[in-house]
Amino acid sequence: MLLAIALSLAAFVRRLATPYIAQLGQLGATRNYVDRARHADADSPPGIVIWRPAEPLFFANAERVLALIAARSRADPATKAVVVSLEECFDLDSTGLDALIEFDAAMYAAGLPVQYARVHDHVRDLLMSGRADHLLARSSYSVNDAVVAAQALAVDSEATR
Repeated sequence: MLLAIALSLAAFVRRLATPYIAQLGQLGATRNYVDRARHADADSPPGIVIWRPAEPLFFANAERVLALIAARSRADPATKAVVVSLEECFDLDSTGLDALIEFDAAMYAAGLPVQYARVHDHVRDLLMSGRADHLLARSSYSVNDAVVAAQALAVDSEATR
């Protein structure tokens, strides 16, 4: 019995440390955004890439997950802006918050503005108390609202180049 518990706990920690990162797309003319790997008919808005980590960001995975999102976003030269859906993040520890701030700064330096979607109120409070108001200003409650804001960011970014 103890072996089964230990194996289950190890599998759980491994899953949290290396979560799946879904690329989202819009289903037709709806406001619904779903995993493109599961829905072939879902399309990404032109120039916008949307990512959703399948697990919460925390000290064991935040840097790795955000580095993967950055690398995948930069790999496509057509990408003009990025949306990161944080719907699985009900909380952020200090390492996760620091990783998010560093990710945002690196993406900005690379010319890829980031908009955050599905940001829970508790995470918003942490962003405000963690002096990350600039992230809070680019946080939306829905993926659709974040995409609309990202499209405006992409236009502004292109105009300043």
